[in-house]
Amino acid sequence: MIKRYLKILPMAVAGTMLATSFTSAASAQTLRWSDGGPNRGARAAGMQWVAEEITKRTNGKVKFEFHWAGALMKSKAAVKGVGKGSADVGTIIAAYTPKELSAYSVADLPFEVSDIWSTLRGTYEFASTNAELKKMFSDLGLVYITNITTSPGQLICTKTHVKTVADLKGVKLRATGFYGKVFKGLGANVVSMGQSKVYTALDSGVVDCNQNYMYAIPVFKQQEIAKKMTVMNWGQFLAFAIVMNKSVYDKLGADEQKAIHGVGSDFVDHYAEIMINMTSKSRAAIEAAGVDIHEMSKGEKGKLNNAAAPFIQDWVKRTNDNGLPGQKLFDDYGKLLAKYEGIRTAKGYPWKKN
Repeated sequence: MIKRYLKILPMAVAGTMLATSFTSAASAQTLRWSDGGPNRGARAAGMQWVAEEITKRTNGKVKFEFHWAGALMKSKAAVKGVGKGSADVGTIIAAYTPKELSAYSVADLPFEVSDIWSTLRGTYEFASTNAELKKMFSDLGLVYITNITTSPGQLICTKTHVKTVADLKGVKLRATGFYGKVFKGLGANVVSMGQSKVYTALDSGVVDCNQNYMYAIPVFKQQEIAKKMTVMNWGQFLAFAIVMNKSVYDKLGADEQKAIHGVGSDFVDHYAEIMINMTSKSRAAIEAAGVDIHEMSKGEKGKLNNAAAPFIQDWVKRTNDNGLPGQKLFDDYGKLLAKYEGIRTAKGYPWKKN
């Protein structure tokens, strides 16, 4: 009996240790977070804030290990990669996978509301509560956590000051995606290239103007050579989310899930404040560089939106072809943006009430 006990004892101890290991893994997890961008700037800092807050609010039960600059997977592979479990958390961009994220890509279309907080908060509610979007994320093996934004687009030029829509005709303009199509339809000669190449392109005359975001213009030092800027506040990319693998999420406890969504909602206000402050500082730096800034009138911006209408209808048709109610998605999303713009107008930003 003693010999038999001595043979069984190591197996029992090993089994206990294995069970303890599994229990520990279940109670404290380190999740792999993949991002296609570098570990610098406001967006990277924002994602680290999300990770730190989730870890804090779950009492250390959920931690994260970041893989930056596409080290784990490229941005274009993020939807499939996170959905299949190659990463546990990741940032997804609808412009890279428009078919898979067809319903979500409505957030990349132009709307009258352009305020960063109003649009972020409206997009968050839309992606969190809309039945079509929730099903879309679920079918892809994803759970939506929160939203990011590029902030609204502006134009910075060397020779031509684009004050009206008519001024776009014949301009060599660097732009991308949906907005590049609209500018091309208005007579601009649209060129596609990465922002890292734009400084040289502006300096050499390859392009006359560049579509960029206020905070990013000083990052790429474009104000050094392009001295004419038009504030359009048009062309915001909001179909840009942080998501979690659904299987990983489903294995978390209810308290951990609640904490994750609480952080996701709080991040909207946190990131909006950062982006709004950064936009203000960037504009001051651009003005200090001697750039002549023109504010596009409401009437001219309305012409931009009118020019975008046929392309929006193309989006509606493609979305319908994917079996989704394109016009309803567009209308419902627009109502949410208007809702939060009304709240902002009446009450101010959450961090600074009127």
